[in-house]
Amino acid sequence: MTAVSYETVFGYVYAVLRVNLCLLAAGFPLVLALAFTRAPLEAWPFFVALAALCGPAVTGAFAAFEAMAEDTDRVGRRFWAAYRAGFGRSLAITAVASAVVIGLGVDLQLAANTPFKPLVPMLAALIAMVVIVTTAVLATGRRLHGPSLLACAYVSIRKWYLSLADLAVLGLLLAAIVAKPALGLAVLPAPALFIVWANTRHITAPLTETS
Repeated sequence: MTAVSYETVFGYVYAVLRVNLCLLAAGFPLVLALAFTRAPLEAWPFFVALAALCGPAVTGAFAAFEAMAEDTDRVGRRFWAAYRAGFGRSLAITAVASAVVIGLGVDLQLAANTPFKPLVPMLAALIAMVVIVTTAVLATGRRLHGPSLLACAYVSIRKWYLSLADLAVLGLLLAAIVAKPALGLAVLPAPALFIVWANTRHITAPLTETS
């Protein structure tokens, strides 16, 4: 490997670390809440609601990853520019998604201990679909209305293997944060979101080509 290759690799690693710091700053309310909660899983509706604030941060991270292909030194500026520009739209999208996930999650918990237990897999699948579609909407910059949601749902189902990979990565990130909040938040969000962003680009390619 040449010196130029090493420089390129370290440039990308440094850029990802900078994005991680931006994510921590943008998601500070969630970070603070996790720091003072011993059992976050028991208060999952609160954390799902609070996670809505991370929508603009995810939009900023996706924009920063896009900028990495051109100039790794611009990721911080690109992150905050996209964060400010898309704040209202991203917050609205993730707020609606959080409300739907909370509703479905409560129904899932209730059904698990009743004769309606066979509905649990369907409710879990709906929660997964909400997460996948929300990620696709944030990645494509589309607005929150019926045609956009249906289009994102269609391409996500069509490329289900990439959607499952995104869910696996996000699940591992969530598990790491719950188990070791300090380590999980300090290192993993940006690398995990980079993988999700790369997968989502392939999932939503038909939408960006026709828009």
